[in-house]
Amino acid sequence: MKALLIHNPVAGNRGFDAELRQTAALLVERGWELLDIERTHGHGDATAYARKAVAAGCDVLFVVGGDGTAAQAVDGLIGSQTALAVLPGGTGNVLARQLNLPTPGALHLHPILDAAELLLDGQTRRVDVGRVSGSGGGGNPRHFLCWGGVGFDARLNQAVNQDMERKKRLGFLAFILSGLSTLSEFVGTSAIVRVDGARVSRRMLMLVANNIQLYGVFFRMAPTAILDDGYLDVCIFQGRHPARALLHLAHIALNRHIQDPRVDIYRARRVEIRTARTMPVHVDGDYIGDTPVVMEVVPRALSLVVPHCAPADLFVDGSGMMGPETTWEWMVRRAREAQDAILGRSADQAQA
Repeated sequence: MKALLIHNPVAGNRGFDAELRQTAALLVERGWELLDIERTHGHGDATAYARKAVAAGCDVLFVVGGDGTAAQAVDGLIGSQTALAVLPGGTGNVLARQLNLPTPGALHLHPILDAAELLLDGQTRRVDVGRVSGSGGGGNPRHFLCWGGVGFDARLNQAVNQDMERKKRLGFLAFILSGLSTLSEFVGTSAIVRVDGARVSRRMLMLVANNIQLYGVFFRMAPTAILDDGYLDVCIFQGRHPARALLHLAHIALNRHIQDPRVDIYRARRVEIRTARTMPVHVDGDYIGDTPVVMEVVPRALSLVVPHCAPADLFVDGSGMMGPETTWEWMVRRAREAQDAILGRSADQAQA
């Protein structure tokens, strides 16, 4: 088995050099041929390295970074047999959280190494990918594994990524601060949305085409989304003023947006968005341009390495994976992780 390991050094708010070396050693120990360890230096590098992995005949591309880095890698892997393995090294790490992988924080001292061990024992599945392109077919299409968004959340991600130092220093708090600033000035606009050809006219604040269930770090915007069903779960949030945007965010946090008459929900293969006033567009947190755009699903276009602890309801056939957790089971699992983290720190301190 052959692999390439890439790392985004500006992702997240901590260094991972030691864990990178440990992860590389783990791959070699497990019998893998590690082609190289590459660091990204700017936008598009992850795509270039992904294409390098495909050309070299790699079985897996291991990506240490956030959701945006993974999305750029997808641009270079789509349609190939080289699988993507996501190792959480970013700020949000939403895809890793969706797959129940450990993420950086107080509960996990070695999230990258622990995630690598889980993925090496996991399985490879073909999953859907979202594609975003200009409505006229111009420009290079961009792909996403989590979501493509238009409007408020795209403006938010644009604001956060304009100050990478603050994002690295503050982590998720940077999203909250930028969200408050963006919220105070953002207004909706008239939009024409065609959902699989059906015309929908709305005063729109935000549209999100979901390929996974989680949104942001904690929210379940699309609780019935499936990664390999050939559809995107689309949410159109109506409104004009910042107060309505704030109410939408509160409903998403409480999982009440599904019953909100100001939210349209569809399962679609293709969505075309035109707005009276241009609105920003993002894929997995990366700002890519403005409306008009077309978002469509590319069924089972990517091989994704999935741990056995991933939720079964994320796939059409979830056999051999962890079933949906009750609230109590989730609390027990998190408590166990906290206990393991405390024991791990104690052991490290004793060795020191």
